[in-house]
Amino acid sequence: MNSKEYQDALPTVAIFMVTYNHEKYISNSIEKIISQETNFKFKLFIGEDCSKDNTKSICLDYAEKYPDKVEVIANEQNNIKKNIDNVWRAIFSSGAKYVAICEGDDYWIDPHKLQKQVDFLDANPDFSLCFSGVDVIDEIGLKRPDIFPPLPKQEFTMEDVVTTGYCFIPTASLFFRNILPNPLPSFYTNAFSGDIALHLLLTDKGKAKYFPENMAVYRHHSGGITKSEKHVKESDYREFLLYIQANEYFNRKYDKIFRKRLSEMSKVMLIYGSRDKTGIKKLKHYFKSLPDYIKYSDRINFKELAYYHTILFFPFILKLFKKTGDIA
Repeated sequence: MNSKEYQDALPTVAIFMVTYNHEKYISNSIEKIISQETNFKFKLFIGEDCSKDNTKSICLDYAEKYPDKVEVIANEQNNIKKNIDNVWRAIFSSGAKYVAICEGDDYWIDPHKLQKQVDFLDANPDFSLCFSGVDVIDEIGLKRPDIFPPLPKQEFTMEDVVTTGYCFIPTASLFFRNILPNPLPSFYTNAFSGDIALHLLLTDKGKAKYFPENMAVYRHHSGGITKSEKHVKESDYREFLLYIQANEYFNRKYDKIFRKRLSEMSKVMLIYGSRDKTGIKKLKHYFKSLPDYIKYSDRINFKELAYYHTILFFPFILKLFKKTGDIA
């Protein structure tokens, strides 16, 4: 096989999928991918994480039926981190020019999704990724327009990813150039949720394009472990560390915007992380969090700090002032 024949045999797009116990959804997800209408080759790499239901056998059936389009990378035991690592290795070695992501319970609704996204990135070298709107459906089949609502503009940068304060890029619609560093940096591999870390890596290489039309469906499952109060608090702190580590990884190239985000987060963790604690636990948390608040504040606002002290440790003083009408 000569070099041209080798290049022609490579997929233009590699699709990243991880799945675990998605028996109810996985067939629909795979079908919507393999039925994409394109003028190029693509291949779906499925990381199957040792499901307890029939997910693995369903995936293997598709791989047997569509060997040129579907490859299953099966874990021998349940280990999501290893599962993700294995799929990334397959993506990196695939030779694909672009990467798309679709979880095993999400699915695409635009049969031309891949073609539109390839055409856009081919024509716009200053963009490293693109994404679209999505329909969000909860576990009982109701649409949730409050999650991933329409965005006010169509071009985004690193600054948007860092300072917006929430993840606005739906993974089910994400499409990007195969330009991630190999191996992936530790701030990504150790991230509590890899979505923001991935967006940081990509927007370091170019802008992000938003297609307002909905091209995919994201299934929102409430009430799981990731929605628990403990998980939310831990994820807030891990996200804080993520921005610190990413800032170092990028050699402080974006120091100003990272510090802005870290300042906001340190204030939230200082105040709201203390409010549900009492006694010595409140004091320990407060004085553990105070150095970060001071470090990432452009200047220490002593009036603001005094107000926070009063809220947390002397709330009766505020009540007294409110009774006398001295504060609103």
